[in-house]
Amino acid sequence: MGYQRISITVPDEIFKEAKDLAAKRRIKLSRFVSDALADKLRKSKEEAFVRRINEIFKDQEVAEEQRLMAGDIAESTTVEELPW
Repeated sequence: MGYQRISITVPDEIFKEAKDLAAKRRIKLSRFVSDALADKLRKSKEEAFVRRINEIFKDQEVAEEQRLMAGDIAESTTVEELPW
């Protein structure tokens, strides 16, 4: 994986808190910021995925089909068989 240098402007208080937390975790500030960006990107992708799923389930036909399938699975599966 390559790396890019960026220059960002953040409020003083956010900078201080991020720097202090990075120091407490014994990691470089750049790593702390990279991890925070990665988390934000992951959450954005998850939210987009959930929005797409919710859009699909607005279709009453799809929702009913999934409800029936879930009921069939629930009736034919014991708790011990579930993967979680």
